[in-house]
Amino acid sequence: MDEEARADALETLERVGYVDDTRFAAARADSLAGRGFGDEAIRELLAGDGVGPEAVEAALAGLESEADRARALAERLGRTPKAAAQLQRKGFGPDAVEAAFGSLFAEGDAGA
Repeated sequence: MDEEARADALETLERVGYVDDTRFAAARADSLAGRGFGDEAIRELLAGDGVGPEAVEAALAGLESEADRARALAERLGRTPKAAAQLQRKGFGPDAVEAAFGSLFAEGDAGA
């Protein structure tokens, strides 16, 4: 398929709604958040999927707040240094970790 035909096909698919980066980003972000990822990890994974910055930020804006997701995970995992470190590894920011665990584990003290 030559470049012009490929571009025409992609344009047609976008126009009829089969290719929609915004919808893809929202669904993927929701899935990743459901699997315990924080905003930074979601942002990086979506960018790695080729999603543009505007669609990434729109997808993140459609999620429950990162702090609320961190609190829910802390409830499930227990409020331990090990759980706080896990949230940090999964891309939760310091503010979200502090919201879930308090200042005790927020700034890199979660080394268990």
